[in-house]
Amino acid sequence: MNLSPSLESLAADGSAAKTNELTRCEAANFRWEQAVSDQRAYDYSDYVGDVATHPDWKAEHKSYLATSVHVAKDLPRSAETFTAINGPAHLNESLDNTYLLRLESIGYLFDDPLLSATAQAFWQRFYNSRKDLGKSDLPEDAELLRSEFVRLWNDKRTQMRPLFATFLNDFEGGNLDKLIKADWPHILRDRLGLTHWPSTAGKPLAVALMCYQVDEVRRARTLAGRKGAVASFTRPTVLDAEMSAAFIPAPSQSSNQSYGYTLDLSIDRIPDAFTPELLTFPIDYQPKHIKALGFISRPHALQSGHDYLQARNRHIQGLQNLSGCEGFGEMLA
Repeated sequence: MNLSPSLESLAADGSAAKTNELTRCEAANFRWEQAVSDQRAYDYSDYVGDVATHPDWKAEHKSYLATSVHVAKDLPRSAETFTAINGPAHLNESLDNTYLLRLESIGYLFDDPLLSATAQAFWQRFYNSRKDLGKSDLPEDAELLRSEFVRLWNDKRTQMRPLFATFLNDFEGGNLDKLIKADWPHILRDRLGLTHWPSTAGKPLAVALMCYQVDEVRRARTLAGRKGAVASFTRPTVLDAEMSAAFIPAPSQSSNQSYGYTLDLSIDRIPDAFTPELLTFPIDYQPKHIKALGFISRPHALQSGHDYLQARNRHIQGLQNLSGCEGFGEMLA
């Protein structure tokens, strides 16, 4: 990724190594990113300005996201992620109409004064009656509760932020029922590299398993056509989320078919296969999208900066084994 001289200096490993291992990982992502257009990189560098320290860079990066990616629903524009400036990261608009998976943290809804009563009632009704989540002929009171919960949740989602997702076909052979019977909260947390969950030791995190179709994303983007989006799906880049040591850019492969690849927190070897990751244009959830409710209750394997470095090195070695990717990335010793 092309950066201004000041950012290029901060992204250099020698500079980042003077801080800490997590910052070193985050800086490496900017050196390895291949899917950001020159114009988007220029605009990003211009927005961030001549910052002198990594904390200042991180603060400006977060501000950039709030302005250009996590845009409010009531603004007449989409996230930069889906506009023409991000063209190199866009995926084939004609993806087959398959199922997408997403893990949502919903614990915060129980603390919201306007949602807590409905959220608690919804959880109590459906957590121990998971099969009912898949039914379309619920008793009237249960259907009203489910619909009201989803309506309030959608109202709470005030940003048109890109949604990180993966493909159902990459889990249990596409068998959703089999996945739900397994320990899906921790399987998905680990496979998708969600190191920030749980964030509070000793407090289980309530999560929901969401499943929606590719066609639903395309329709949402079409309906929002006046907002400037030209793509419904993109590969994640370092400019589409907050700086994270758990995110690693993927090497660019064939045009319009190059997904991101998540860092699997559960393996301690060089991976020979990867879980694909993409960003989808945001949709309003429907009751049918909620497939299961559960808790993340135990920590993942990466508990120190050294753990992150070693896991990332294994991941990079695996990526380098992909065809045409021998020169991607570097080992962080």
